Amino acid sequence: MTATSQLEIESGFVVATGLECSAPLIEGNLRQDELRKTGHWEGYAGDFALIAAMGVRFVRYGIPFHAVGASSGRLDWDWTDRALEALRGAGLEPIADLLHFGVPDDLDGMGDPRLPERFEQYADAFAERYPWIRYYTAVNEPLVCAVGSAGLGWWNERRQDDRSLVAAIDGLCASAVLGSERIRDRWPDAIFIQSDACEIYVPATPEASERVAFLNERRFVAFDLVYGRAPSPTVVDWLGRNGMTDARLEWFARRGTTSGCIVGLDYYRGNEWSVTAEGGARPARRRLGFARLARQYHARLQLPFMLTETNVEGPTVERWLAETWDDALALRDEGLPIRGYCWYGFIDHVDWDSGLRRNRGRVNGCGLAGLDRRLHPVAATYARLAHAAASGRLEPIGSRTSLRYRREERELAA
Repeated sequence: MTATSQLEIESGFVVATGLECSAPLIEGNLRQDELRKTGHWEGYAGDFALIAAMGVRFVRYGIPFHAVGASSGRLDWDWTDRALEALRGAGLEPIADLLHFGVPDDLDGMGDPRLPERFEQYADAFAERYPWIRYYTAVNEPLVCAVGSAGLGWWNERRQDDRSLVAAIDGLCASAVLGSERIRDRWPDAIFIQSDACEIYVPATPEASERVAFLNERRFVAFDLVYGRAPSPTVVDWLGRNGMTDARLEWFARRGTTSGCIVGLDYYRGNEWSVTAEGGARPARRRLGFARLARQYHARLQLPFMLTETNVEGPTVERWLAETWDDALALRDEGLPIRGYCWYGFIDHVDWDSGLRRNRGRVNGCGLAGLDRRLHPVAATYARLAHAAASGRLEPIGSRTSLRYRREERELAA
């Protein structure tokens, strides 16, 4: 492998960050626009300069679909033109995130049957307008977005039934398929980093085992549909009972593809769930950790992958970075095709402690810099890792936590 290829997502291992860009509608028809709430909308140039100075080259970057496509039949690229010009001028490489939990106001959420065609036109226009962009996340976390919008009732259409949930999964996955098609038509060498939650469910009691088995199959449904693969029989049955016809499944099988695809795994402390007999879920008391879950996803999907989101707030931030970073390097040392690590986001988030359900202006100190753009102490560690990786050195941090995971792995192997 050449020194240059080591620094590319499709062949090496990169150190990335991102700008939080979620934009769902919540109760009261309020737009929770993180680009604005974090100050990036006005301060993008300064943010890019800070990122570049840290030695980070790749940036997961959200394009505000709800703003660009606010008027049906017309796309407003004014802000996006200026922001992407500044990003490019700073020497950064965007992973363009075209839909991140928010759609234009005139659409009725993620299950609106008008969404896929509307998104397809927008994605095609974006690819034509910015020919220098090669890396894409067409739709961020389709399953998470569908569950938040039509399962839990938090965002957008704010529904809580399986039929609405399946409609949202259909709409988001179809958008990813169609948008990616248009981008590939223009740029056959485009790379697609399709992200979703890297999660697992365990039963709190034996009575929860059947529900847990279903959820552990359903966690792959968005990947399966976008990649043109058949979901598991139990998931196919659930989809069919809730409105997804055999003809629609055949459409996904025919139009979905893994061409140019890298699996994006978003892993947080709350991604491991203990499920009760009543069907409720709470964070599992003992985590398996990113490495073990990533092995499960790779065994199922058999594609290159990347840790595309992680962060934590509070005094354990250095330990969390060490654990997840060292897990990523351990996977690479095993020969698995992991293509990078992304601390998400660069700037602290706002109101994610409520899952964006509340507009309280509470700052979540999970970024590498605060809203005042002062770097947090963990940023020095991340900059060291980024500069070392740019020089071809991937250095484990060696946390006590990560060492414990490695010891457990050796014990399991024995």
